[in-house]
Amino acid sequence: MDEFISRKGQSIFALFLAICVLFTVDCVCDVSVSAREKTESIIGKLYEFEKDSKYEISTVESSKATTSDFGSFKITGNLNSISDVNGVRAYEVLDGNVTIDYSLGNKYSGENTNSWYLIDDKSKKIDTEIIEENIMKGAIILQTSLDGASWVTDKILTNVAADSEYKSNIYTSKDIQQINGCYYRVIIAYSLERVTGSSKYLFVSVDNKENMKCAEVYQFYLIDSSENLSNETSATATPRKELGEVINAGKDTGFSQNDVLTNKDPHYGWTIGTFFVNGYTREVKDNTFSTPIFLKNVGDRVTLWFNLQQNINELNGKSNLKINEDKDGYDQYFQTDKTNMRHGALIIRYTDFEGVKHDPIIYTDYLAANARTGANTKVELFEEGDYEVALDYEIVDSSAINSYTNYRVFFTFSIRNGNCMVYPFDINSGAELADNAITENGFKIDMAKSRYLTIDVSRTVLINGINGRTEDVRFNRPAKDGDQYNDEGIYKFHVHNLYTGEETTKTIYVGSDPFLRAMSVTHLSVKELENKLAEGYTISNDGKLIDPPVGEVESIQEIETNDVEEEKELTETEQDSATKVVNVMTDTDYDAATTVKKVENIKEEGEFTDSDTSRNFAVIVVTLVIACFVFVIGKKSRTKK
Repeated sequence: MDEFISRKGQSIFALFLAICVLFTVDCVCDVSVSAREKTESIIGKLYEFEKDSKYEISTVESSKATTSDFGSFKITGNLNSISDVNGVRAYEVLDGNVTIDYSLGNKYSGENTNSWYLIDDKSKKIDTEIIEENIMKGAIILQTSLDGASWVTDKILTNVAADSEYKSNIYTSKDIQQINGCYYRVIIAYSLERVTGSSKYLFVSVDNKENMKCAEVYQFYLIDSSENLSNETSATATPRKELGEVINAGKDTGFSQNDVLTNKDPHYGWTIGTFFVNGYTREVKDNTFSTPIFLKNVGDRVTLWFNLQQNINELNGKSNLKINEDKDGYDQYFQTDKTNMRHGALIIRYTDFEGVKHDPIIYTDYLAANARTGANTKVELFEEGDYEVALDYEIVDSSAINSYTNYRVFFTFSIRNGNCMVYPFDINSGAELADNAITENGFKIDMAKSRYLTIDVSRTVLINGINGRTEDVRFNRPAKDGDQYNDEGIYKFHVHNLYTGEETTKTIYVGSDPFLRAMSVTHLSVKELENKLAEGYTISNDGKLIDPPVGEVESIQEIETNDVEEEKELTETEQDSATKVVNVMTDTDYDAATTVKKVENIKEEGEFTDSDTSRNFAVIVVTLVIACFVFVIGKKSRTKK
């Protein structure tokens, strides 16, 4: 009994240790996953101004470092710190995007004390930026820049300290910013007041107050990681395809009109810029829709670029033409809501292989914030799918009375993988299966994100019949990504790339039948393998063919040799007898007497007598019977082996 308890206690203890190990591993895994995201605190600068100032951060020189005056500033994402860029703290983004957080503190929440407290600021100007609403109890302005000098305002929040719905996550970086490298600047503006004493006027005590305006400024730089950019496509890489033409899209019609430019049009004779695609291997034409199709191979990074050719504040070198801020623009084709498109909106919509149109991505203020005059800027990297791209913008002509016109550049293109492969994986182990491999568990197919291949699969099984094994087709049908097959049989996949015309065939065997395993190892057909078995070969456990024993081979060869020699002797005897009879029958001196005489001469010579004829006939019959018997018995013996 004690021994039983001891053994039971040991088992329970071992189980407890196993659970602890699993729990520890799970915790470590969780830590490793969460460690991918990091939160970085950004140290900003605090500027203090007189009460009548406009937060002139661009002209003031004195400042002091701050991290926790009005609140705290942090960024979070899968990122690493890198060397400063132009004196600005910089990070590379390993994956995804970066969130920007500004958490409000309670340092200035008091009132009517000797400490500073927040008051309403009813002004609408922060440095050079004029905002639509009053600053009130704090405003947040987020700006971006491609060069760190020209800043574009991307987001404005006002009255943040009094806003019950204010969330600390104020912004998320965009792919288009990260792939080109982008500077970020966040300005926090607020007005403070404090009581410094009191005075009496006509027996009334009045507080003496002091006012001050503050601006906290935080800057940092983000760019996709060097690993992500290591295989990037250069703007000069070829082949290269320019896309899109400008059209007059009317005015306030959702950019829906499609009018050709005339010489009376302010946009006549010049372009805002050029879109082009490169990073692909080959282009094919879709004759139905005239849509360019770009084929990509492994390692290709298909990239859309834009080259801005105009100063958006002085179009075509004319001071009266500029890109206007379109405050209530919308795109009827993409069915977007009315929004402030600002200085041009770039819209991209992706349609997947199932025909699902995804929500369009809209980059507002594109011409001001995401493009530099004379420079090639990346728009986006693309994988397989169909794409629609539009650049919507409004031009104002101030030569006389301001006139406004909407313009649009629109184009489509498709990306397809140029390969023609399907990858089978073992269902249990997950290992990739090579052509002619065998698995007892079954397998599933993976198209490696090549969604536009056509795949057909056939399954045959082995049937045992009188003449040995034969193949019988059980189905022949289309296949799709993720399909699984675990029924015993021989599977043949036929893959076809509609855009290159290439075809690939793969064979996978499923089951534990030694005959199937031998087919997998030897690559022999059913008939060829049956013939090998008939010759005395056997199948090993690993599917290889084992040569028949040496004595058996010699016996088989001897029987076959004897059969051949007997057949040869019989043939010669039959031919010799037939020849002599024919010679007798066709003699030119033929008559009855002559014939009798010749037959008698033959008898005398001992070549052809009556008794010999009877004996020879009997020998021939008996020999044929024996030969047939030996041949049949030998064949059955070899078949069994």
